[in-house]
Amino acid sequence: MRVSIRRAVKVAAFFVAFLLLNALIGEKLSLFGESAPEKVLGHPRHDNGDPKQVVASVAQPSAAGSDGLERLRRNTHANEHKGLEVSESGRKGPGKPKENLSSKLAPGQPLSHAGLTDISDIFISVKTSGKFHASRLKLVTETWFILAREQTTFFTDTDDAEMNEATGGHLINTNCSSSHTRQSLCCKMSVEFDAYLESRKRWMCHFDDDIYVNIPVLVKLLQNYQHTEDWYLGKPSMRHPIEMEDPSNRGMKIVFGFATGSAFCISRGLALKMMPHAGGGRLMAIGEKLRLPDDCVIGYIVEHLLNEELTVIKEFRSHLEALVLIKPYQLKKQITLSYSRRADGRQNVVNIEGFTAEEDPTRFKSIHCHLFPTFRECRKLQS
Repeated sequence: MRVSIRRAVKVAAFFVAFLLLNALIGEKLSLFGESAPEKVLGHPRHDNGDPKQVVASVAQPSAAGSDGLERLRRNTHANEHKGLEVSESGRKGPGKPKENLSSKLAPGQPLSHAGLTDISDIFISVKTSGKFHASRLKLVTETWFILAREQTTFFTDTDDAEMNEATGGHLINTNCSSSHTRQSLCCKMSVEFDAYLESRKRWMCHFDDDIYVNIPVLVKLLQNYQHTEDWYLGKPSMRHPIEMEDPSNRGMKIVFGFATGSAFCISRGLALKMMPHAGGGRLMAIGEKLRLPDDCVIGYIVEHLLNEELTVIKEFRSHLEALVLIKPYQLKKQITLSYSRRADGRQNVVNIEGFTAEEDPTRFKSIHCHLFPTFRECRKLQS
């Protein structure tokens, strides 16, 4: 009987201790939230494990109301798991990885207040020449330019009242040479860069006049990167970086990569760091010192002088690759497309039905109508 009483006392003591311990743990959780959760409303932690910061970050968005919180949860979930439907490739080597916009928000900050990049935040520059106004530039103004009239500026070397009217006054005569020399190319790029700095926009995206730009997908791409950080987005035209003698240190070699001049984007944060080297015409001086064209000079400034890397975006397509290999169902995911004529006379264009080869030898009109079949301007092209 005594043995049974002792066992009963032990069991009762254990049960009371368990209840007290459980009550203490519950009280601690109620004070500190959810014990420093890994994410607050879908955002990566910025609290460094401090429970007080967790409580503050949870409380902050309450002023936005329940509707704002619900939008925040939906948008953040979509951004983290869909990646905003842009390139999966990020920085090369040990550089910064690609970061989603939601990871850069302050604790509890709603996406609606985060200043999500839209088309009005992008300075789109197109480099052209007078001899291409009637052919290449006319195609651009009839297709993708329709979706970005106010954001696109054309940099040329000839006055053209008719084309200036067609572009809504967005044709700038750089007074650079009309030749295709490195001096002329660097001259136009220098004017483009200075014009972008004056625009105070978040992004500069440069394209050649033989490039089709998928504007909606371009915007989605840039929404995945912070314009205040250092981003150089593009696609290399060579399988290996440039290796050359350092013009400032004879006998020393330097190595740097660059994005093809057909299409690339630069963030505002990086452009401001480039300004002492590229602004005010200094880009031309570096080009002359290196004896390289404008796209190589941009790569030299970014990768060698500023020690930043090119972030490769595979959806930046140009005529340097076999465009016929792109399937029609893949077109909607591409950011840029182009065209060219091969040495054997065949056209390097996308394979898509639409206009005849005589009506549309570049396939620009066919691409545009394939991507935007209900767009009224596309209907005009087909009539």
